[in-house]
Amino acid sequence: MKIDSFNEARLRNAEFVSLGNDVLKITKTYDWAKFNVLGFYTKVETAAGHLKTHLNKLNTVSETMAIDAADDMFNHGWRAFKFICKSLELHPDAKKREAALTLIELSKTHGYNMHNESYQVQNASAKMFLADCINKPEAKAAIETLALQENIEHIDKALNNLVTAIETRKSKFVNEKRDDNTKILRQKLSMSLDSMFKYIEAMSVLTPGGELDNMIKEINASIQKLDFAVKMRTTHKTEEAEQN
Repeated sequence: MKIDSFNEARLRNAEFVSLGNDVLKITKTYDWAKFNVLGFYTKVETAAGHLKTHLNKLNTVSETMAIDAADDMFNHGWRAFKFICKSLELHPDAKKREAALTLIELSKTHGYNMHNESYQVQNASAKMFLADCINKPEAKAAIETLALQENIEHIDKALNNLVTAIETRKSKFVNEKRDDNTKILRQKLSMSLDSMFKYIEAMSVLTPGGELDNMIKEINASIQKLDFAVKMRTTHKTEEAEQN
């Protein structure tokens, strides 16, 4: 039997750790010591443990929580601005409808769904948008017509808070190479799982219909569960982009 292939790059860190843990639970009963191949199991156990410990550290530091809070504030501000403009497209005053359309087109120019983008893209796009709100006469006039200065100021403040939070985290952990560490630890787990899977597949050929085939079925069920979660997440993002 074969173990289902999966795109590790599409799995979030927590999902990848979950797969590693599932595999360990499923294969724990196999007599690795008897067949002198304990290294396959041990390497997966070690790699999954190291990645989990690393991620827990990242997710509990105050700097990360500050970034999440700042990002939420920016996302809420940006979406509120879009929804207000969208609703004003239906205003009985033609001038206000025209102003709303001007700002909607401006937001589309810089990324209508920038709240779904990475921090880097979000930062660059929002800065250009805010600059146009000041420097482009038609944008400035539209903001005044619709009295949206407060909303623009909120977006500006939220962006500054987000940038500050990111810079604070960078300065505190500059020597830890955090992103590189995550990538390296993911690679180690990926390699250890690949080695274990190849062994299990090879041995299942020698003993078809036995214990290893049952393990492969359970591992495949875990992979399919995660694959379904990825598909649902992708569908959700697509629907949200269409709605917003």
